Amino acid sequence: MRTSPPPGHTPHPVPAVVALALTASLVACGGNGTSESASGGGLGGAPMANKPIVCKDYDNNDVLVQPKTITIRNNSEGQIYPVLATSTNAVNEWVQGCLRTVEPLPTESVYKLYVNDGQGIPPNSEVTITLPLYSELGPKQYATWWNGGRVLLADRTQRLRNEEDKAMATPGGVNCKGEGTTCNLSTYSSKVQFPEDAFAQLSEYTFGDAYIPSGQSVRLLKPENVGYNISYVDHVYMPVAIGVRGNPYIGYSGSAQKLSGFRSTLRSFLGNLGEGWPVYNMSELRLPGGYNIFAQRGGFLIKDPDVPVQPPDNLNPPVLTVMKCIDKQCTPQEQRNMQWGQSVQNIQDLWGACVDWGSEDISAYTSKKYPQDCTAPDAMKANMVLIKDFFTENHRKYLALYASGACQGSTPPEHVAEFKYWEAVKHIYGWVPYNEGCGAAANKLSTTTAHGRDHAYIQGMYIQDLQYNYKQPAVQANPKLTFNPYVKLIHEDLGMSAYGFSVDDAVGFMSELGNGLVFTVGGEQGLENGRAFNYADGFEVLLGGPSEVPENKPLLKKYGVCSLGQDAGDPNCEKDKQDVTMPDGRKVVGFRVGTMPSYPMKVRFTDAQDNVYTLLIKEKFAACTGPLANCPSNKAAIVDKSACSVITPQGQKHADSDRWCNGANPNQSRENDEAAIKNHLSYPVPVKYLP
Repeated sequence: MRTSPPPGHTPHPVPAVVALALTASLVACGGNGTSESASGGGLGGAPMANKPIVCKDYDNNDVLVQPKTITIRNNSEGQIYPVLATSTNAVNEWVQGCLRTVEPLPTESVYKLYVNDGQGIPPNSEVTITLPLYSELGPKQYATWWNGGRVLLADRTQRLRNEEDKAMATPGGVNCKGEGTTCNLSTYSSKVQFPEDAFAQLSEYTFGDAYIPSGQSVRLLKPENVGYNISYVDHVYMPVAIGVRGNPYIGYSGSAQKLSGFRSTLRSFLGNLGEGWPVYNMSELRLPGGYNIFAQRGGFLIKDPDVPVQPPDNLNPPVLTVMKCIDKQCTPQEQRNMQWGQSVQNIQDLWGACVDWGSEDISAYTSKKYPQDCTAPDAMKANMVLIKDFFTENHRKYLALYASGACQGSTPPEHVAEFKYWEAVKHIYGWVPYNEGCGAAANKLSTTTAHGRDHAYIQGMYIQDLQYNYKQPAVQANPKLTFNPYVKLIHEDLGMSAYGFSVDDAVGFMSELGNGLVFTVGGEQGLENGRAFNYADGFEVLLGGPSEVPENKPLLKKYGVCSLGQDAGDPNCEKDKQDVTMPDGRKVVGFRVGTMPSYPMKVRFTDAQDNVYTLLIKEKFAACTGPLANCPSNKAAIVDKSACSVITPQGQKHADSDRWCNGANPNQSRENDEAAIKNHLSYPVPVKYLP
């Protein structure tokens, strides 16, 4: 099942209108070298490090939920300035799930934690912040640290503060420890998130989940997972890698490159395929994603002397500009209006030349004429037409929704979104439905069809055949046909496992077992697993879920993985190393073996009856190049069934060991709306439940 982005995730920010002066309010404490701080003074009295929160479990009994941690490691050449922030929520589902209540308990403020406010942390140092599920600030008022959090990693202090930020005491239980640096937390409440033009890379995290169990009506907190992604879909600024704490079998997402090399690649992109790609109006390179080049065009900043492109006549500077203007080579008119160049014009030309827009005058966007100027292959042209028709149908449903009175405004509406070239292109590159005025959940793309093709087919085509079309020979021969050059920048030029566009799940938002996260800037030091994650390298071990085991009872206790030949003290992986503990209050039917040094490898896990299972995985799953039903092509060679065993707690081979082991089924899948093909190693139910 696909994991959705964290609550509070805002994949497509609106044009910025910010560049505010800083105010500094430092909370000073600590010393030199390694230090720990926990500023208190809230309702809970003196802070207590690592204090658990008392929640209610599936049966409404008290259960302790331990804090989780965020470690931030600076491997770069200069100082970095970390800030954490919570989200606002009309319904606080995490606290609801903890307390087993239906009260909405809204959170109306953002709470921000500044690490060594104004000072940051130096190279070769790290800080670890301990976060409880929530801090109670007053009667039914919560700062929820786990739900929809943001981590802003900046390399300059400018524009990290908004004028609406108000200093407050750091709540008890929130604390910080530094290695190679002090770690002091300064806390602010605010009505807004960070300025759009901060010198920073944004990342997002969510700890745990909250859901309504089958047969119940009240949410339940599931605290065991950590979810995370880096917002490269919005912008690219710095190399950030995120890894799991407490689960060494998951590689990192993002980039562990050195900062200097990373920025050199950004500059090279702007001189090649990305010629004329917009940049943010900042004194350091920060590039918008393929949606924001359209969505943020026309946005302007508050006057700020630190902004490099300053139009004359006291006009506000633009959010987006081009390197020509950054390099002081623009006319006064261009300083105001030149917000894109050739690479973006190529995109606009594609849509003008290869898709029929009827009688609409699109000369403001392209001089190309349909169909005579279209040089795209017939298949690409047909795919673009299908995408346009898909959004045309979604817009038709939007108009019907408005006409029914389900949306804000009058009927007929005064400000309904029209289906025209510019708005359509923005919706397509954001992969967002027409629901302006109707609410974010209205008129979902997943319920839209076109020409007999459903959302699953069309989105899969959009991902593989259009967003990734830079891999196609015809496009390599004519780069002007590139559907979205930014995707190649993220995945190929920068070699990153991260979002390149909003529904790019090659490696997008991840949710894994863990007790915390590690964020690094400019290198892999500090990560528990120094290899980049991708779905092709690993697999999931999946067991059948016996119906007689209720969802609040564990099926598995722990697991571990060992690559043969990697440990000189145990080259054949004979030791029973199982170092990841499974949740004990929920039926989980599998686990991920994400990123290991090499094949072959041994996988061990223990079921709830203390039987120990040992598997030998001989080789990597082959890439799927045909129908999924025939994949993987090396199915017979992946698992050595003769080396499989199930050993009882008494140390004897289980009577059903061979029968269970012979049920191994390597297979691959691709969910309806995902790009990645995922590998699975499926087995029967645990031996106790075999028929």
